[in-house]
Amino acid sequence: MTDDVGNYYDYCVIGGGASGLVAATELARSGRTVLVLEEGQAVVPGTDLRVAERNWQMACAPGDPARPANPWTARGLGGGTMFFAAIAFRYRELDFDAGSYLAGDALPARWPIGYQDLRACYDEIERRLGVARSQAGDPWQPPSAAAPLPPHEFDARGRGIAAAGRELGLRPFPTPLAINSRPYRGRPACGGCSTCTEHACPTGAKSDAVRGILDQSEVRATIRTGARALRLIGGRPNQLTAVEWVDTVSARRHVTRAGGFVLAANAVQTARLLLASHTPWAPEGVGNSSGLVGTGLSLKLSCYLSGDPDRDPDSGRGGPHSTVAFTDYYLHPDMPGLLGGIIYQANPVRGDRAGALRLHVLAGDQPMRRNRVRLRNTSDEFGVPHLLMDYRIHPSDAERLRFLADRASDILRTAGARRIRFQPSGFHRGSRHLHGTCRAGDDPRHSVTTPEGRLHDVDNAHIVDASVFPFAGGVNPVLTIQANALRIARGLTGRAAEPAIAAAPAADLPAPSYL
Repeated sequence: MTDDVGNYYDYCVIGGGASGLVAATELARSGRTVLVLEEGQAVVPGTDLRVAERNWQMACAPGDPARPANPWTARGLGGGTMFFAAIAFRYRELDFDAGSYLAGDALPARWPIGYQDLRACYDEIERRLGVARSQAGDPWQPPSAAAPLPPHEFDARGRGIAAAGRELGLRPFPTPLAINSRPYRGRPACGGCSTCTEHACPTGAKSDAVRGILDQSEVRATIRTGARALRLIGGRPNQLTAVEWVDTVSARRHVTRAGGFVLAANAVQTARLLLASHTPWAPEGVGNSSGLVGTGLSLKLSCYLSGDPDRDPDSGRGGPHSTVAFTDYYLHPDMPGLLGGIIYQANPVRGDRAGALRLHVLAGDQPMRRNRVRLRNTSDEFGVPHLLMDYRIHPSDAERLRFLADRASDILRTAGARRIRFQPSGFHRGSRHLHGTCRAGDDPRHSVTTPEGRLHDVDNAHIVDASVFPFAGGVNPVLTIQANALRIARGLTGRAAEPAIAAAPAADLPAPSYL
């Protein structure tokens, strides 16, 4: 083992994905020395996700160890943003206090912060990434500064889906995307190949965390790829002193010391690291005095609906993976429990019929204590315990997903599609949306971190990924993950927020009458 005692850093950030690169960049810009440990390697533009993930270590699911569960958003520098569809919603104000709409046996869903606490950070992250969206059209769009880029136009499929939605009395709007609708900050406009999802953008038009955050910073953290964090090492009570990690190529182990630690490995991997780290003052795992580390695992309800149009759309110029979305069912009187989610266009990917109309349904799931990350009593070649992801769909969530799937089918039928097909996403075995497991809150008995992301039990460790989310929210989480990471990192640095573009009001649409 190599003791990197001479390589002391002010902060060690564990995880070089969506949140880790935001936090590391903010800390480095403030003059701190920062080391980022990223288990994966740099992702080459054009890389296909299905090829990249062949060598990723999967978790197990109870009762069926032959079928793996996915504990990754992605494994590589940039994390899930390298392969995501770049859908860039802000959480709605409702998402921060949705408890009254959830089941009685769910964990408390109220965040210890509200939308206004993140608003300036949302604005700043949108400017860094170059989010293309409209200021109006989305009935649930919270107030914001002006969008950095205009929205993408509906593509041929999107126009048909939007027209069908209007015929049903819905309000379609352009999907907000971290994809350039025109050249921005040295990156080109989208070329319209429509392979955004599960594919690393070959041109740089999609703003992943490497191109949009890391490469745009004038000050860089030190980054080690192929570096797997094994355990956190404690010193005096409530203090961490070092992290043990292994170079996955050479198998050489290292111990690196730091003044502070920022966990950004994703909601599954961060929980794994805490549970695997034992000290005399934390025998059940660092940060786990409440017994809540690993619990409340949330994976987002999701499925796809597709159908064959009477005739292929006149494709013309292509567009991104998604160009049109609906939030009309975000809160709806016919929805079981009222709380719904979103429906948006998701153009066909490999294995789908090329001309199909396809929609993605997404909603926040119940944060349940029984849904959790646990360590198995078997280990990998580095002695790291294997993961178990124990997740069961709540009956009320099954009803909510069915309702949204039926509404998506209505849109496709109205658009003239035939042979409507339900396509399960398999979210219950791990998804690209990982939340919960280290929930934030004011009370150390019922949460793992403070509202500022610091572990209640540890003075010098913070979590900036979606582990801290008490509720998963009803839209894609990456923009909220990055905004919250910036908020927490800025609390550590004390740096002032960057000036905003002129403020714009929320969408000029009446709230639904039943609210």
